[in-house]
Amino acid sequence: MTDSFDSSESAEARAGSGPEARATDVLEALHVYSAAEAAMRRRTGTAMGLGENDLLALRFILDNHAGGRTTASKDVTRYLGISSASTTVLLHRLEKGGFIERRPSSTDRRSIEIFATATAEGDTGPMLALAQEQMSMTTESLTVEEARTITKFLTMMRKTVDQIGHRRPN
Repeated sequence: MTDSFDSSESAEARAGSGPEARATDVLEALHVYSAAEAAMRRRTGTAMGLGENDLLALRFILDNHAGGRTTASKDVTRYLGISSASTTVLLHRLEKGGFIERRPSSTDRRSIEIFATATAEGDTGPMLALAQEQMSMTTESLTVEEARTITKFLTMMRKTVDQIGHRRPN
């Protein structure tokens, strides 16, 4: 498979170009990466018998658990940007597949908390661990300054995209 965008070639071709050209290069590379990551999620989901939103929700639940945070249906709804009815159907599918279980909240018995099961951790664990290892090998070649710059950029972009659709344009 050939890359449709090679940032090193583009950077060389645009050496000395202005901020707009650099922005175009960076955004193009980001879009190409995003598409590749989405394709990876689809392949992973297919291998596990899950749709893309199912896999995103499961990853969100697992990440929350790893971070010591509880997950409620409304959190999944907000994270995926889907309706509460769609969230209910999605969570039912994950529960039926043995990937999650819903339990009464330990702090508020009226609400339900969502937990990933050992099956979910076992099914996703090896696949995601391999992906993480492969991506880590790629990032280990970065210098400290390159890593700082990329991390800062991605954090700024995440904050930017998190705001899109939540505020009205002027």
